[in-house]
Amino acid sequence: MRKNVLLYMPPNKRTVALETVILETAKHHNIKLLTLAGRGDLHLFLESKGIVCETMEVNESNPILRIIKHTIKLVQYCRKNQIDTLWSHLHPCNLYAVLAQFFIPSKTIIFRHHFHAQIKKTGFVGLNKSELWTEKIICALTDNIVVPSSEVYNGMVQYENVNPKKIQIIPYIYNFEYYNKPDIKVVEEIRSKYHSKLLILVAMRMIPLKRHFLVLPIFKKLLEEKMDIQVLILDGGELESEIKSYIENNKLSDHVHVLGYKTNIVDYIKAVDLIVHPSYTEASSSLIKEAGLYKKVVIVSKGVGDFDEYIINEVNGFSVNENNEEIELETYIRKIYNEEYNTKIIREELCKTVIEKFSGSEKTLQLYFNTIEK
Repeated sequence: MRKNVLLYMPPNKRTVALETVILETAKHHNIKLLTLAGRGDLHLFLESKGIVCETMEVNESNPILRIIKHTIKLVQYCRKNQIDTLWSHLHPCNLYAVLAQFFIPSKTIIFRHHFHAQIKKTGFVGLNKSELWTEKIICALTDNIVVPSSEVYNGMVQYENVNPKKIQIIPYIYNFEYYNKPDIKVVEEIRSKYHSKLLILVAMRMIPLKRHFLVLPIFKKLLEEKMDIQVLILDGGELESEIKSYIENNKLSDHVHVLGYKTNIVDYIKAVDLIVHPSYTEASSSLIKEAGLYKKVVIVSKGVGDFDEYIINEVNGFSVNENNEEIELETYIRKIYNEEYNTKIIREELCKTVIEKFSGSEKTLQLYFNTIEK
């Protein structure tokens, strides 16, 4: 029997993992998308596939009133559209969803997409207190949490003391055909403009837990040794001005470039030789899946997200240990630069791994469907 499913989330940017789940679910159930942000690329893509997409914006500066108004609107929407299952993703939607669940007949499933690996090392010091309290409330009020990897599951259980009976692991799945194909002309322009022996990409939000300042001093050191590298830094965030100041103050502007958020990130992935991803807060990075799809060399941090589940060090990528990160990062970049690895084999292996592990299997799809049907 077809049921009415609502996927509720804040952003309006395209995300192939969610698009894949939505379109596969639409074959069996009636699914709609509702976002807090206004219409964007995500809505346009899904609407082209016949999915109903709507927005729910609330202009309210008072945080308490904003929570109340969003919760009321969600309750009204679910009742009006006779929603059987509510799939909620990300802050603050998960907070609104767990509050709304007491006033709607819908089965509510909370999707958690992160665990701050820093907690394992330094505890909760330095993390956003408001976010931590919100997460505590969400976990206390819900009985159904879906996470994409064992790393997130273990972190929530061991460090956040969340009842493991509430949590289920369902991996991300990707229909890789949904990705925009690289524009070869744009790719060639990027490679030409930033011509170098080793072109490096760092693409992630500019927040402390993404750890740009772990890699920037390494790039500085390598450039001072006259190594022929160019670094492209994409996206934005609260540390953007600080990152730009570091680059300028250390006279790195000719080689390290902050380019902001790009909708055509696949062109940059295709253009570069190496992707360095020192993030300490992940669930299951789509960027690294995309890098695998386009056969790129990647360096990630061990024990973060689901990297340990598919990145085999020096076989299909590089994974640095938390107790020796700076040295290992620098060493791997040097060795890649000096062509000490057969990177063609490493790139091919990552592509093979990503396609085999993350293309949607019937078994994984059924886990998503079970949250609706059981």
